[in-house]
Amino acid sequence: MAATNPKPSSRYVLACWTMGCSGFAIAILALASILLERDNTMTIFNITLPVFASWVGTILAFYFGRENFESANQQVRDIVAQIHPEQRGRALVTTIMRPFTDMGYFKIEEGKTEGDVKLSDLTPSFTDKVTRLPILDAGQRPKYMLHASSIDKYQAEGGALDHSLKMFLENRRQAGLEYGVNKGFVVASKQTSLEAAKHKMQAVASCQDIFITSGGSEDEPLAGWISNLRMAKYLEV
Repeated sequence: MAATNPKPSSRYVLACWTMGCSGFAIAILALASILLERDNTMTIFNITLPVFASWVGTILAFYFGRENFESANQQVRDIVAQIHPEQRGRALVTTIMRPFTDMGYFKIEEGKTEGDVKLSDLTPSFTDKVTRLPILDAGQRPKYMLHASSIDKYQAEGGALDHSLKMFLENRRQAGLEYGVNKGFVVASKQTSLEAAKHKMQAVASCQDIFITSGGSEDEPLAGWISNLRMAKYLEV
């Protein structure tokens, strides 16, 4: 079977037309400047030459620069995809944690307790995309991790949004559900590997979240957060 010639790419065709038309236009202007020998002809040539040059440079830089960027970006994605999950597991939790500055959370103000916070104060933070809400004390130390589903279940069982957070927590504790440290979440230091943090989370039944602090203590300000979904997405790619 005879070989068929591949169809030239649109970028290649555009480059040829751009260079050809620009070169032809410059040649015509140059020839006119030489033959006519008029001052205004030379002036026109001097004005239009930079315009053609800029136009050619802009078009080629856009198309071929974009192509090079896309090629390099794809190579990076391919390299990341080839990294074995065990190698990714050795990375520190800070590699993928959501920094505190990028997190949504609810802070219990200084001088107030869980009894002063109503569930109706928390629910506005939940949306279709935000279904988990870290609860912090006034010093930004992690206290609880609440899921929207837990509040929905509480309401379905007769609870109300005007109930206090303290009442909710006590009710859920009696039902065998708790949301504090080593119950609803675990804490890891910034120096913890992702694999170690994953094992720590999985060692706690129904735990789906890892809070990151500088030294790994719940008595320190929160530095970041990793959900089980974020962890799985990174380790299992």
